Amino acid sequence: MAEWATFATVSGAAAAGLTGLLFVAVSIRIDVIARSTELRNRAAQTLSLFVTVLFIAILLAIPGQADGALGGELVALAVIVGGGLFILDRRARRNTQAAGMEGTARLFDAVAPNTVTSILLLISGLLLALGVHAGLYILVVPVIAALAGGVASAWLLLTKVV
Repeated sequence: MAEWATFATVSGAAAAGLTGLLFVAVSIRIDVIARSTELRNRAAQTLSLFVTVLFIAILLAIPGQADGALGGELVALAVIVGGGLFILDRRARRNTQAAGMEGTARLFDAVAPNTVTSILLLISGLLLALGVHAGLYILVVPVIAALAGGVASAWLLLTKVV
């Protein structure tokens, strides 16, 4: 697991930095975001993606941890994150039509990797729990998807919300 320390450091630092930038983006547009239930839920989804990567990095950085233990932790994280993102998405969709923001909602749906992140995180965790070390390589995809999708969502919150 020691060979994954650099990946954990880089992805964790990126997630922490992007979380801070998300708070700046939301604070710049707070007048619009605070009035919209949909946008508040979309911002929470973006924050959840960044925090998920931060938790993955923390779990990877635990010294001397067996693959099976990491796998169990990742499965638990996937279930929690997947459920949370699903609830936030349902809340956002419920308020999309009422607020007349269908176009903005489609943009968020196009860039949000909620399902990909949750499912691949779950698969990675299951493989590791079963003793398949290749699960670590699968873990790279949800980390990249969450960071890239989170950046795109933060950009939309900052530039496309009127």
